[in-house]
Amino acid sequence: MATTHTTTGITIEDLQRSWTISLRAGNKSPRTIENYTETLGQFTRFLRANGLPTGVAAITREHVETFLAKVLETNKPSTAQTRYTGLRVFFRWAMDDGEISETPMRNMRPIPIPEDPVPILTNDQQNRLLKTCSGTTFADRRDRAILHVLIDTGLRRGEVAGIRVHDIDWEQQIIRVLGKGGRERHLPFGRVVTQTLDRYARIRGTHARAHDDGFWLGQAGALTGQGIRQMIERRAAQAGIEGVHAHQFRHTFAHEWLSGGGSETDLMRLV
Repeated sequence: MATTHTTTGITIEDLQRSWTISLRAGNKSPRTIENYTETLGQFTRFLRANGLPTGVAAITREHVETFLAKVLETNKPSTAQTRYTGLRVFFRWAMDDGEISETPMRNMRPIPIPEDPVPILTNDQQNRLLKTCSGTTFADRRDRAILHVLIDTGLRRGEVAGIRVHDIDWEQQIIRVLGKGGRERHLPFGRVVTQTLDRYARIRGTHARAHDDGFWLGQAGALTGQGIRQMIERRAAQAGIEGVHAHQFRHTFAHEWLSGGGSETDLMRLV
């Protein structure tokens, strides 16, 4: 691939804010926006590191394919497919918004993904994770409550991060969740979750940002989906468990639901 240092016209960086605004206006989930913007940032850094143009009209199919090949060198095909999707959406938006006349990804095929089932978490692994936050500090009570919600409800990481103070109905023991596409669900939670949520809620009241709307608080305010991901990685490392990620909790919940005799129809309503 020929190397050029020319930047032609408006750049990817010039368009990033406008694209993010468009994604929000399209009611994309926080997780989707996070993945898309991370993809665009990685692609931009790749272009700059290799002396390639960041002018959006100067980017070619060859540039995109080389980037995706680089991603595949150190990541799973599913990650490369995520990057492919993010760039496809970006270039399609840039074309629709009149910044380019044609997308460089025209006729590009998605990344083939072999069957790779998401591993479920065993009861022992779940207990080891929970044991890492069995103390009484603010972080312990918050993290234990988050883990219990993930284990007992099958919620997505972004959905958990989006829970607000008034989304929890303590009397009815229900969490109101706004999921993909703005779909609202009301999920029941049991006795153990109630106790861990209550213990966290009590200590939350002592936090300097207790007045914030977001239920989960970090040092600077509401905890984001990225913050929850980092918490899971930290607790998994403390528990000596490798490769734990939030989506495993969702698959584990579904597995345990069906194994316990629950119907697929009811499961679809819950998750």
